Amino acid sequence: MCLPPQLNAAPHVRKDAKPAPLPYTRRVAWPLTNQQQEYVLVGGLVAAAFATARFDAPGTAVRLRDVAVLYLLSAIVRHAYHEYLEWAFFAFPEKRTQRDAVERTGRDVTGRTDDELELIEWHDRLTALSTFALLVGCYVFAGARLYPAVAVPETYAEYPTCYWLGRVIAHHYCLSFGMYWGHRYLHVNKFLWRHIHSLHHFATIPLARATYMDHWFDNFFNAVISEVATPLLIPLPFPVLVASRLFRVCESLEKHSGVSGGVNVVHSLQQALPFAQMPHHHDWHHEGHKGSNYTFASLGGLWDVLFGTRHPGHAGGHAAAAATRDDTARVGLNKKQHCRNWLDHPYVTPVPLVAFFAATARAWAERGGGL
Repeated sequence: MCLPPQLNAAPHVRKDAKPAPLPYTRRVAWPLTNQQQEYVLVGGLVAAAFATARFDAPGTAVRLRDVAVLYLLSAIVRHAYHEYLEWAFFAFPEKRTQRDAVERTGRDVTGRTDDELELIEWHDRLTALSTFALLVGCYVFAGARLYPAVAVPETYAEYPTCYWLGRVIAHHYCLSFGMYWGHRYLHVNKFLWRHIHSLHHFATIPLARATYMDHWFDNFFNAVISEVATPLLIPLPFPVLVASRLFRVCESLEKHSGVSGGVNVVHSLQQALPFAQMPHHHDWHHEGHKGSNYTFASLGGLWDVLFGTRHPGHAGGHAAAAATRDDTARVGLNKKQHCRNWLDHPYVTPVPLVAFFAATARAWAERGGGL
């Protein structure tokens, strides 16, 4: 039987004391490794999707085999790009954002203890199961609402490229808005921080391997925003949605790459944008202090700039080569930033998130889903 770990608050200890083991059941019984579990889930989905059409959702041109190919491509890109970024971290130490970081005894290169890694790996297993159930279940039972036919309106018939480009950007910023406020609330709400999001922050020196290593509910909630809510609010043609998802996989991995500069291909492509977000921004977010409440957005930096949570991080130091125009201006001001403002009140922070899901519920109802 797979028993969930119990993570309780550790008592106050001296800085020079060894960390106490996390009090949860060790050697949890599970017949498969995380890698084997992924092979079973993805392989089983691909086999079932191509073997029969009985599970294809009615009312949409998207077949289950299309969803299976998306799942397979996402897994391939995630693993391949992860290996590339990990190679870059060790091959180019001069490009590391936290170049002066010292590896501590009893911790891995990201700063996590063996107990923390064991806890994270358990949640990694639950993440795969829960997000798989969400994505496949939503397709089977609500495919027509999530993947409708989307065409260029007559108004923009002469400019289809501009229309699709604008729609993709709107889709990404809509997704980023939901994730921004969800992420920020995880830092504001003490219960959610302690029991959910702090697990992701075990890694104080981000590497690609730490990208999706969160509490399972953290990843599940992000999947609800990115794979359910955003497609309802701003649907895209399925091929465009596939490209969007693969782009986001690479962006998420780069954000935790621990290196700055041209090796981060996806981020380098948007470095010239006024509010571009680079990996060194998120690196600052991870540097071992919860009070560093900056860089919550998942794509781009617009929401961080608008809502006062942008920080240049190491843009004036090791990450100078990847500094954006906004970073250069902030470093030049040499002004101390405050990591909290009125939007961090526990009754205020969730309001935009509630509005986001209210709009999602309305979109669901308008497509015949009921409430």
